[in-house]
Amino acid sequence: MSFREYVEAMKLLRIAACALMTAGLVVPASASVAAPSAPLDYVAVGDSYAAGFGAGSYVNACGQSPLGLPGLLDARKQIQLTFSAACSGARAADIPGGVPDVPEQVGGLAATGVLGPQTDLVTITAGGNDVDFGRIVGACATQTIEVCRQAVDLAVFQARTTVAADLDALYAQLAGAAPNAQIIVSGYPHLFSPEFGNAPLLSLEAQELFNAGTDALNDVIEDRAEAAGFDFVGVTKRFDKHGIGSPEPWITFTGFTAIDDLHPTAKGYQSGYLPEVRKAID
Repeated sequence: MSFREYVEAMKLLRIAACALMTAGLVVPASASVAAPSAPLDYVAVGDSYAAGFGAGSYVNACGQSPLGLPGLLDARKQIQLTFSAACSGARAADIPGGVPDVPEQVGGLAATGVLGPQTDLVTITAGGNDVDFGRIVGACATQTIEVCRQAVDLAVFQARTTVAADLDALYAQLAGAAPNAQIIVSGYPHLFSPEFGNAPLLSLEAQELFNAGTDALNDVIEDRAEAAGFDFVGVTKRFDKHGIGSPEPWITFTGFTAIDDLHPTAKGYQSGYLPEVRKAID
């Protein structure tokens, strides 16, 4: 989905909203029933985990799924998803070319008024693409354990330096665009369950190294989110014993034959992400 497509979609949303508001003004003079409280005005931004990639039933090229977190929250009567700009491949850093990175998502939504003072709730997941999760798993699956360790160590260093600074800038942009919103930042699950010893392609040591790297990235995301005054939601405990290699995995993995490998399944979003985010919502 291009930035121009975002803009056009947002224009349609604003036109529809104006039409609804106009229709709402035509009320019989005798009407006295109190209007129900309005649902939370909700906007989603971020990467593939924010889009629902891995859950299937995709509705666009960004890998958005109604079975992902935004769709699941929208199904709650107290929450109304105004727009999801989340896109698979998006990064916390704004790098020209490719899919709209998260700063571009936020800027586009703010420019069209979809994201603004009226926004009550924003969810965001970002940072995994900045350290290239997929490349690290590939290295750990096909190279020696030392190469795997070096790849993880480099990702951790990037997370603590470059990615941390990029998150600070992104969170400041988001806070300015939605000054009245509760902003919930979600982390990443452990992809592997090495305790079962059943994961294909990766050794037990490689699985543990990758999970440790995920913990380090989550620590950075949590630290920068809290510094910005946002709410961080961790999901590693929810996904415990449901990683790749477990009897009941909540992570898609076909051995790198599916484009949505290494992402939560529909069950992962439903039972992993949704309960934790719901608890965090004011």
